[in-house]
Amino acid sequence: MIKNVLILVGGFGRRLGDLTKRTPKPLLLINKRLFLEYILDKVLEINPKKIILLCCYKKEQFIKKFHNKIINKSKIICITEKKPLGTAGSILNAKKFISNSTLIINGDSYFNFNYKILNCINKRKKIHIILTKNNNYKSNKKLSKLVLKNNLVAISLNERHKKNLMNGGIYIVKRDIIPFLKKRVFSLENETIPNLINKNMASGTYVNKFFIDIGTKKNLNHFKKISKKIKFNNF
Repeated sequence: MIKNVLILVGGFGRRLGDLTKRTPKPLLLINKRLFLEYILDKVLEINPKKIILLCCYKKEQFIKKFHNKIINKSKIICITEKKPLGTAGSILNAKKFISNSTLIINGDSYFNFNYKILNCINKRKKIHIILTKNNNYKSNKKLSKLVLKNNLVAISLNERHKKNLMNGGIYIVKRDIIPFLKKRVFSLENETIPNLINKNMASGTYVNKFFIDIGTKKNLNHFKKISKKIKFNNF
């Protein structure tokens, strides 16, 4: 069972321009809810013991709104960085919270599926990646090639789909991933994950559900429309 959840919320959100000059991307208000609250509502489906926010940019805002807050018996803790450490560095900075079944989530993406299935996944590898259909996210082409080469997902997924996969920004990790998060490694996505895949230390599950990264104004505006239909169940 997943006990702790780490959420990466330290990015600058530069692609959103003026929208993130004063407010970090996960704390943007969307239909009377903070974007991070949409993610937290999904996370609370698995009733974690602790939810750890990995903060850097405008970290004081996260501390003020969430630090030591308890929601449905899940305690939220903010871990801060003195300087940007990158996604891998942020996780390493919170290594004391990493157990053999820890969930890591990108704080700027919404993935609409039932998180309870994450507790049912076989976690034999150092990292298990939730993959989804690539809807023109160019940066995921390298991952798709690695997935196809290493047969990362179940063989029932046909080759056409394997060639069009993307990283869903949700990972289940074991504690022995820590040595691969060396201080000189900056990016979990571009350095750590490809390394683990090539060493046969990663596995994956394909989930064909609604996914969006609000890193661009186009996607943010699309999520504003979609979010009107999202029902909160745990928050």
